[in-house]
Formats: sequence, C-alpha cells, structure tokens
Amino acid sequence: MDREQRYIRGQYFFEYLVVVSLKKTADGNYEPQITYQFPKKDGMVRFQKEEEEKMLKAITLFCFPEEANIDRRVHIARCCGCEGRETFSFVLTEVDGSRRNGYCRRLLPKGNKACPPEAYCIISRLACFGLFSKIFDEVEKRRQISMAMIYPFMQKLRESPFPAPGNS
Repeated sequence: MDREQRYIRGQYFFEYLVVVSLKKTADGNYEPQITYQFPKKDGMVRFQKEEEEKMLKAITLFCFPEEANIDRRVHIARCCGCEGRETFSFVLTEVDGSRRNGYCRRLLPKGNKACPPEAYCIISRLACFGLFSKIFDEVEKRRQISMAMIYPFMQKLRESPFPAPGNS
C-alpha cells in the first residue's frame, strides 16, 4: 500500500506533529502560534488548505486554552526560572463524526530568563495516551540535543506500520 493510500485510510501513527509557542503581539499580549509543523502538507487544493488552517488554529487553542482568560504577562512571569512539563489530550470531532486525538506535552522554560512555554502536539486517529507520552519523552530527549534530530525520528515513526489489534 503506498503512502497516499495509508494516509487516506488513517493508517499512520499520526497525522501531524506541531510545536505551538506563545508569541508576543503588538499590544503586548501573547497568542499561541505554530512555530513548527511536521509533515508540511504541499499540493493541497484551496478547500483542503482552508480546512487544514482551521484545524491547525483549533490545535493552538487546545494547547493553551487558559491563555484566553488570563493576563499572559503574569503567566510568563510566574513560569520564569521554573522547569517542568504537563501532558494532556483532547479530541477534535469533525462534522461527519470522525475523530482525531490530540496529545500535548507542554514544556515550561528552563533557566532564569522570562520566556513563554511551548507545547508539542501530535494529532492521530489512534487513541493511545501512553504510547504518545513515550513518544514525547523521546522527542524531548532529541529536542535537548537539536531540533534537527526530531524530524528523522518522526518521519520513520509516522511511516512505520503499527500492529493490528491483538498483535505486538
């Protein structure tokens, strides 16, 4: 089965890995924005691009849901100098009832300078929180070395076949 057929049938481990960061706006507040996306989807028609943009915008809001209701400067100041992480999930439901699972790992900044947290988010049709938590552990290790080490790992993982239910 070729790559396109596997993608259409939802047989990849995941559809996207995105990194969402809080970026400062002109008014001094912060808003979530995608700073990295894997894979990049090229060759889409206009309708597909619009649908993808809506989904990606929704993902940013799920990664930082509380940001709409709090003073972002207070949040960033509170995180300054701390380090930590939190992992959570959400479900995106399409009009036709199909579902995609979102798995997020939000990383708080390290060091003494004030910087906003960032979130790594994987979108998949698989409902397997434990598996994706382990994937985030590996992504986090690779990220500490270099962002460039994440791409080959995620590419290989994305295209790997996964076992049928009951097989390992």
